Amino acid sequence: MATTTASITINSDITSNPITITKEMVMHKFQSNIGIEETTGLQAKKFAATTAVVIVENTEGTAAKASKVYIRNTGSSTENFFYVALNASAAAAATTETIGRLYGGDWMLFPWAATAATSHDITVAPNTDEAMTLEFMVFQE
Repeated sequence: MATTTASITINSDITSNPITITKEMVMHKFQSNIGIEETTGLQAKKFAATTAVVIVENTEGTAAKASKVYIRNTGSSTENFFYVALNASAAAAATTETIGRLYGGDWMLFPWAATAATSHDITVAPNTDEAMTLEFMVFQE
């Protein structure tokens, strides 16, 4: 049986009382204590245009099952970033459900509901034509 564990530690002096958060999560199958056993594998994609690209299609997960998505901007720029969105366009538009921006070194891990709807595709778009690389992976049942 596979075991996949995600860990995060946050230390901050942003307030007068220092903040320390350390959490660990074992990725389990839906309503189970059995570990998630499948992945798309770690992938990297290079970008050199601001065109939106689907990096995770709704068909890459199993509907109504457990899925987690990991995405990381491998760069170091404090100015250039990737828009991350749930739909066919990751541009900063009113019709887009933008999750956020990943600047250089930023990463995210989030639960994802795979469905038959393309509105659940995960799309990214760089804010610049400069060369940038994104890595990503889906953990799923």
